[in-house]
Amino acid sequence: MSVSKNVNVLLADDKVTRKGSGIQLIFGIMLIIISIWVQLITSMGIFLNILLPIGIILIASSFLIVINQYDRAIVLRLGVYKKQVRPGIHTRIPLIDNVLVIDIREKVREFNAERMLTKDNVPVTIDAILRYKILEERANDALLNVENFNEMIKQVSQTTLRNNIGSSLFQEILSKREEINHAIKSIISKESYNWGIMVTGVEIRQVIIPQELESAMSMQAQAEREKQARVTYGESEIQVAQKFLDASRIYSNNPVAYALRQSNMLYETMKIHENTIIMIPSESLNSMGFGNLGATVAYLQNLKTGLEDTAKRDTKDLG
Repeated sequence: MSVSKNVNVLLADDKVTRKGSGIQLIFGIMLIIISIWVQLITSMGIFLNILLPIGIILIASSFLIVINQYDRAIVLRLGVYKKQVRPGIHTRIPLIDNVLVIDIREKVREFNAERMLTKDNVPVTIDAILRYKILEERANDALLNVENFNEMIKQVSQTTLRNNIGSSLFQEILSKREEINHAIKSIISKESYNWGIMVTGVEIRQVIIPQELESAMSMQAQAEREKQARVTYGESEIQVAQKFLDASRIYSNNPVAYALRQSNMLYETMKIHENTIIMIPSESLNSMGFGNLGATVAYLQNLKTGLEDTAKRDTKDLG
């Protein structure tokens, strides 16, 4: 907005403004003429003292414009490009100079491709965003080389996205988004450079597929997980069987080791069932080498002593 409160006309999707129509100059001259005419007819100096300064201020302000820090402007003198101006206060010639101001801050534009078929004939809808900004030194290109750079870059982005999706497989769209984003950005950047626009980023936000296809893919994924679970379970069974086979070979060649293993199993069973009477067949004792009654009693006594010692240690630890 200029210091003279120039009328701003919005152009190009509300991103370009025209400053300084010269209306202040006209109003200022009219106020001066009216103040002088009233003074001559009525001899009332109050009108001259009020209207004359206002008219002078309007005339002076019509020669000035203010450009914001985030804006850049170009001056068209009698319709011909004259210069590009930076932020600050600048002068212009009213009714002759036309000042166009453009916002150079980074912008975000949404675009999409609806119901596109991928290379493997999967219907998808793609939502994406485009980030871009006007190059400071080439603001005149964005204003003079294209009618509406915002709409133009949106259309180019949609067309590029459609072409890229149509040449890609569905799985590539899901797994290679970064590569697709980079490819789309490169193509759009080549087009937009002629307009003084730099593309800073392209991102695919969402890939939408029909509900029935989504259900089928979910069932397929579930079946794959179940298949993998069964394969894993089968492999674990093979590993367990192999370990048992290795153990059987060791025990078959070493009866003492087998007897010690049986003794340990018996001890663990009695340890768990402390106050429970466990009936042990004599054949089992004979197989472990405890066929002699005395040896058996001594073994059981040792087990009992071991259990009592264990209980005492546990009680001590708890205390």
